[in-house]
Amino acid sequence: MRRPTAFLLALVMALLTLVVPAGPAQADAWSGPQTTIVNRNGRKVIRLCDQGGACRTTTPFFMALNSQSQPVNNGDWRYVDYQAQLAAANTAAADMNVAPMLQVHLASTSDAFIDQLAGRLNQLNPRPYLMVRFYLQDGPPGAEPMRMQDLQGTVRDDTNGAGHPWTLDEAWLAYQEQQITRVLTRMDAQYPGRVMAVMIKYANGGEWFYRPYGWNDTTGKMLEWGDPNLCATGTDGVRACGLHPWTNDAGTRPGPRGRHSFHLGDYASSTQAGFCSWSGLPASLVPGCRAATTTERNNAVPGGSPPLSGASRGTVLDPADLNSLRAAKYHQYLSSRNVAAINRLLAKAKQVTGNRVLTGVFYGYLYGLAAELPVSGHNDLTTLVDSPYVDLVSAPYSYGNGRHLGYGFVPQGPPDSMRLTNKLWMDEDDTRTLFARPCPTPPGFQTATNLWDSIRLLRRNLATTAIGGRAQYFLDLQGCGWFGDPDRADESQTLWANLQSVFRAIDKIQHGGANAYQPQVAVFVDDVSPNHQPGLTPAGEHTYSYAVDQLPNLVDDLTRLGTPVRHYLLSDLTKGNLDLSAIKLAILPNAYVVSSTLRSAINTKLKTPGRTVLSQYAAGYVQDNQAASTASMTALTGITVARGNGTPALSQNYSFVGQSGGPAYPLTPWFTVTDPGATTLGSYQVGGVSLARKVIPVAGGSYTSVYAAAPKLPLAALRRISEDAGVHHFAPAGDTVEAAGNMLMVHAGSSGTKTVRLPQSMPRVYETALYPSDVEMCRNCTQLANLPFNQGDTRVFRWTSPPRGNFELLTGATVEGWAADLDQPATSSAVAVYRGGPAGVGTYLGDFPTATNRPDVNAYFGITGVHGFRFTLAGCSPGTQIHVYALDPEGGNGDGSTYLGARSCT
Repeated sequence: MRRPTAFLLALVMALLTLVVPAGPAQADAWSGPQTTIVNRNGRKVIRLCDQGGACRTTTPFFMALNSQSQPVNNGDWRYVDYQAQLAAANTAAADMNVAPMLQVHLASTSDAFIDQLAGRLNQLNPRPYLMVRFYLQDGPPGAEPMRMQDLQGTVRDDTNGAGHPWTLDEAWLAYQEQQITRVLTRMDAQYPGRVMAVMIKYANGGEWFYRPYGWNDTTGKMLEWGDPNLCATGTDGVRACGLHPWTNDAGTRPGPRGRHSFHLGDYASSTQAGFCSWSGLPASLVPGCRAATTTERNNAVPGGSPPLSGASRGTVLDPADLNSLRAAKYHQYLSSRNVAAINRLLAKAKQVTGNRVLTGVFYGYLYGLAAELPVSGHNDLTTLVDSPYVDLVSAPYSYGNGRHLGYGFVPQGPPDSMRLTNKLWMDEDDTRTLFARPCPTPPGFQTATNLWDSIRLLRRNLATTAIGGRAQYFLDLQGCGWFGDPDRADESQTLWANLQSVFRAIDKIQHGGANAYQPQVAVFVDDVSPNHQPGLTPAGEHTYSYAVDQLPNLVDDLTRLGTPVRHYLLSDLTKGNLDLSAIKLAILPNAYVVSSTLRSAINTKLKTPGRTVLSQYAAGYVQDNQAASTASMTALTGITVARGNGTPALSQNYSFVGQSGGPAYPLTPWFTVTDPGATTLGSYQVGGVSLARKVIPVAGGSYTSVYAAAPKLPLAALRRISEDAGVHHFAPAGDTVEAAGNMLMVHAGSSGTKTVRLPQSMPRVYETALYPSDVEMCRNCTQLANLPFNQGDTRVFRWTSPPRGNFELLTGATVEGWAADLDQPATSSAVAVYRGGPAGVGTYLGDFPTATNRPDVNAYFGITGVHGFRFTLAGCSPGTQIHVYALDPEGGNGDGSTYLGARSCT
């Protein structure tokens, strides 16, 4: 059963009070700015207030440099210095609204290195604000090492420092609190007034997750990514590396230790004791409590033996078996423990700095970890998002198709959840641009090898994150000048000149205008259900394909739907400020384990008149800690479902789009639709309905349920389902679209002329993000016809809106209200007043300026300026009608006036 968020936070707070001293005693001398996340024109930005100085807001964009790189280790700071100065110089103009901000990944946390880094930063002009990013890789004497347990039950201590050697016990946590205190106070002292954020790193790659790799008996270390023991030569003669435990490679085991030596996280004594004292432990597991064995965590077959090579063990751990329930809860506990440690350490950073810095962490790779997700420790994003100690959650973008031109910029998790708690999802953009070089190793995942392709990729990435209300930073991962090479200064300047145009466009995003658009498709991904999936081979040799089809491939395809898609946590449905008024299609990709509380929220928030809900595979299979059942699925989807027999491949024919597809592999369990009231959209090639739609009555009308009994719906099917749901599509399927408020980005998946459909008639439409200025495309138009695109082109458009306002009061002869043109949100405007009738009928009494401060209006829209009006009219006899119009400050070049209504003099 999902634990209520309030209870989780109370538990975390109780733990923190044991270790965090009260009061800001250590923050008295902190010189850095007060840094907060605020609303600007309806999107989240960063506000920086220097102590004793001015405040400014900034688009949340950083340049990120890695001083752990080989050049810096060899004493070569050229790439760091050049990119830092290049970024600062190209974000200095006021009309871009981007403060110079730099993230630096520390090569060392020693005082000597901090002093050296600060010395270089102090030479920059302007001195950028700094996000300190560092790895909590050391452990104190007495800290307990992490222990792994293989499938035979052998416990192994990784005491040689391979990747993530320390369990998160009290000794380690207290030591890291000391390190956070020392590093931050030293950095503030040496680089005064500029430290504005901190990001902590730990575990695999510094991203707080665990991977189920193997164990090297010779060295006594875990096998990390790239280890030769994870390589094998198949019967086809091809040598493959980075093999996962479920990889058979044509019958050849992945190295001498084989698949049965793989571990699934921490089995240290403090971890196992913590599991048995965990507040989320079901009562049925309390008597004789013990940690789940690795075999239990790998098997969805109650009492099953260790999985054989390539054997499918079932995709869902069923609570009907206590061993399976114990396995699922052990997965869940490891995620809860991760998040509790992150919260505690970031609470220390808040305390040390007097709550002045933003705090961030890498977490929540629900889309990115695929088959590794169940044992990753990344399945408690719900708690982290709601934590008062977390401001930023960061992740790299997908390493799949999203790295290529013609595809969408794909996040690793649900970024839109963050805005509900006034926080930021931060995309790590480590695109390998034309400047990437072998330094010290070839830059993997490089897809841009020339200047123009690099610009098009970065334009796509920046526009996507900005329109979506996220933060972003460019990371020069290898420290070799990926975003500016001093030996190629002309190309570097050209790259950044194009980025400046994007920054200027971003600052024109406006969510409060009369023509503001809201996305109509939303995904609700669950962070509890992955805990109920076996750790290594749920689908045997098809485990990786199944895991990728379940989430990553779906998310990738949704970027090419021709319309924008929002991504939330399933638990967000319990939040009162989640606005679903624009959503026409809601997608539940992995809601396999759904509590009674969330079922109620789904019923009240999603199953509403006029909406379509698409559910996939084992949707609703488990309720709370009850036995899995198809009846539970039927209750969630509203469509009668049966469990299939045997283990056939689940290839399908989709009659409504004339395509075949689906997974060409078996799954256990698999399901088929048996509801006579449902319309068949697809069928298994072995027989039975695989995809169906049903209109279901609810209070006030009906909603449409679409159930896909197997994952891997083709793009054509997703597009047709969204069209039938009434979703507006800006571009053809295959093109990437991001849109919100007054801005639209189209990234072409194919070459040719395209027509971009607007959601309504727009007064003026401009192509923006152009150098040197915007270009007007049309007036009073509903589409942009016959636009030429090459594959991978990124074009950005914005539209205008007439002014908004409200004629609030007419007391005696005093007129009160507000008016603002959100195309020019900082500019004061005016209202025109007529007596006895509207314009053209009544007597014109004059124009009156907005000269009264209205902080409530400014706060609501996230704008500045003076937008209130209050004035007294002459000749306002009782009963006389007064008509008010908000005027466009752009005059004849604007969008006309807006009628604010009439009131009678009293």
